[in-house]
Amino acid sequence: MSKVIQRFTPPRTAFAAVAAGALMTLTLSSAAAGFDAKAQAPTWTVPMSGIATGTGQISAQVVQAGWFMSCNTVEAKVSARRGTGLPGEGVIAITGITFAPVGATCAAPFGATLDVTADVLPLKFNATAFDAATGKVAGRVSGISVGVESSDGCVLTATGQADATYDNSSGAILVEDTDHVRIATVNARCIADGLKVGHNVIVEGRFDLAPRGVITSP
Repeated sequence: MSKVIQRFTPPRTAFAAVAAGALMTLTLSSAAAGFDAKAQAPTWTVPMSGIATGTGQISAQVVQAGWFMSCNTVEAKVSARRGTGLPGEGVIAITGITFAPVGATCAAPFGATLDVTADVLPLKFNATAFDAATGKVAGRVSGISVGVESSDGCVLTATGQADATYDNSSGAILVEDTDHVRIATVNARCIADGLKVGHNVIVEGRFDLAPRGVITSP
């Protein structure tokens, strides 16, 4: 005698109700999370606006290829918005930057020199957190797109964003990033030097602003 096995099929209406309830719960939870994130975003106070000049240095390295760039004299033009309750995005703007002014150079391996340019301006310093005890503003410089042309024929671009800090007491922008800038394009000479698209670029730098500004939150 053959045995008949009956399979249980839940009613369509019950299944649909459960699915709709789950979807509604997920939607409401996501909306609440988004609302909380917006509600907790800090606002910023900048008592003065204007243009400042930043002088300093910047270096970069690609560990995978043993490549480095060192610009010991860098000049930048920086502006800040004045106001209270400001969003952190673009609270400071780097409107111009020269990586090697007249009389200065950017160095690379084996004695090569570099011509370095910012392909996109302005760069934005986006403030994310304020430490009242130290007077330091944590953030990130966004919109980075830099062209590099070496005297040995290597031409590349690097893009991304870089973690940075603004120090109210010294008026310095400190850049230190290990994981947010990548090589975007390379030519054949760069490939021969071991540089590849997607390689991570470690960036360090410092710009001392004059006159210095003050940025606080709230």
